[in-house]
Amino acid sequence: MRGNRSVSLMLVAFPILLALGIVLIPVVADYSDHSLAVRAVGQTWRWFLGHVVAALAFGYSVWVVSALDEHLRSRGYRLHSMTLIGLVFGAALYAAGLGADGVGPVALLTAGRDPSGFFDGSGLWVTSLFVAATVLYGLGLISMVVTLNNAGVLHRSARWIAFVGALLFACAPAILSGWALYGVAAAAFMVFIPIASMVARQG
Repeated sequence: MRGNRSVSLMLVAFPILLALGIVLIPVVADYSDHSLAVRAVGQTWRWFLGHVVAALAFGYSVWVVSALDEHLRSRGYRLHSMTLIGLVFGAALYAAGLGADGVGPVALLTAGRDPSGFFDGSGLWVTSLFVAATVLYGLGLISMVVTLNNAGVLHRSARWIAFVGALLFACAPAILSGWALYGVAAAAFMVFIPIASMVARQG
């Protein structure tokens, strides 16, 4: 079984990895303006690597939550099934959406074709993936925070910071701008850092 410090470091690493991926992705200020997205794709390696790193972060989060659940079980608690279902399937859909959005336009650009064709034709498909991912992952985060509050893992202001962070994570993607991703990154820190801090303090 992992020690408190190990679980705490794993919890801290997720928002850092996610933030790195988000910062790498060139900002598309308005998703409805495909010319801005095409310009962003022109920064090929930043676009591609940012999406890959962000996708890896969501996959990694499943491992993190599994370690947290193992930690809680050793203390007589466990995460609710809604947490695990929401985070696992939400992370999978995020990874699928990020993979499509990261590879599709870059592949067209590399082939000498206009990347705008990807954005014109994939809007419904990719957007649906991200919406479903946000709903599932957001519900999973909210369920996790509520469970941790009930288990007494979070105390005082940490309870509210984590809960507000979970709500922000679920709501921020509704803003149709690349700047909303920075809200997602901030929300991940708000959720996972208080949890990591409290886990590290447990004897």
